[in-house]
Amino acid sequence: MAHPVAIPKLGLTMVDCTLVGWTKQDGDKVEQGEMLYAIETDKITTDVEADGAGFLRRFAEVDSMHEVGAVIGGLFASRDEALAAEAASVAASAPTADRVPAAAPAPASAAAPAPSAAAPAPNPGRARVSPLARRIAAESGIDPATLKGTGGHGAVLRRDVDAEIARRKAAPAASPVPAPVPSVSAGEVRRPLAGMRRAIAQKMMQSLQSTAQMTGFGRVDMGEAVRMRQACLAAEADLGVRVSYTDIVLKACAGALAAMPEINASIVGEEIVTWGDVNVGLAVALDDGLIVPVIHNADRKSIAEIARERIDLAGRARAGRLTRDDMEGGTFSLSNFGSYGGDFETPILNAPQSALLGIGAITDEPVVRAGQIVIRPMMMFSLTFDHRLIDGAVAGRFRARVRTALENPYSMLARMR
Repeated sequence: MAHPVAIPKLGLTMVDCTLVGWTKQDGDKVEQGEMLYAIETDKITTDVEADGAGFLRRFAEVDSMHEVGAVIGGLFASRDEALAAEAASVAASAPTADRVPAAAPAPASAAAPAPSAAAPAPNPGRARVSPLARRIAAESGIDPATLKGTGGHGAVLRRDVDAEIARRKAAPAASPVPAPVPSVSAGEVRRPLAGMRRAIAQKMMQSLQSTAQMTGFGRVDMGEAVRMRQACLAAEADLGVRVSYTDIVLKACAGALAAMPEINASIVGEEIVTWGDVNVGLAVALDDGLIVPVIHNADRKSIAEIARERIDLAGRARAGRLTRDDMEGGTFSLSNFGSYGGDFETPILNAPQSALLGIGAITDEPVVRAGQIVIRPMMMFSLTFDHRLIDGAVAGRFRARVRTALENPYSMLARMR
């Protein structure tokens, strides 16, 4: 029996992808662990390794769109067997597609099953568009909904968009051209909603439409945290890294998440999943958008280790060199809007995560201490949470735990691995 080559589930929210390339030809010998093909989602292009060995027969073309679990090829015992094979010969033996990051194991009910050859379209009446086709269409000013898709279940693929581009170029010059939309001002500039900005727009709308988001606010006296950071700066040569306030806050969040697993959880389908690891995503601003790489097992790392990982991830994010592992498995997120002068905001959840902490700038403010007005370095912070899963009282206890950790930061040193 042939070994099926099937689309793996590479993230909790992954439903489908576009096959963007093969590294082998029909009949080629494939070793287990070799890079075999590449797929593209809205977020990232990923190389996929062969999970078996044998001679390859490809059943899917480049630029074709596939659901998680779909069989796109097979590995056979001999070259002749591979070249003579048909797709139906391996479809029945396809594995269930539930491969997700170890930090965020999806329950069986969340895994997408392998579709059969006769299965109806999952969203009848609504055209499906591959991520690559969607981007090219946006860049070319084409509405994919007007195209007839040639992919499985009528999916619009890159070749359909390319055909429409070629048709428009070949159209007679005398063809009527729609009048342009009047400009509001002489200096108006328009550009397609495409690439990372389109992916961010879709993800933010999906987050707001699929969760019951609420935001609570708090203030924390950062005086001791300021002293702690000054001590870290003085010891920078020994630590080998420059510690930031973000690192200290991230460590406080990680400790609070470990103590309150009900926050380190998600609603997946009809189940509540409490994640086994504390993986904190950190929002990094780029020139063309925002990306959220993940510091895995943050509760088991020292502040200096978190600082080193933060600097590495942020640098690779801005250079466009993040890997899939850097982006996946997050169970909570942190956004430092104080880095660009903000005091407080209401961040949108990075779904399917159920909570996100935003921190503002540290500013000197008059406060009352022991009946006296004194000047203290204060910081506003906000916790956005999914009210379907987290009640207001639970969110309040989490904010209080984070505040206590930041006002007594040296206690966090006891949690260094």
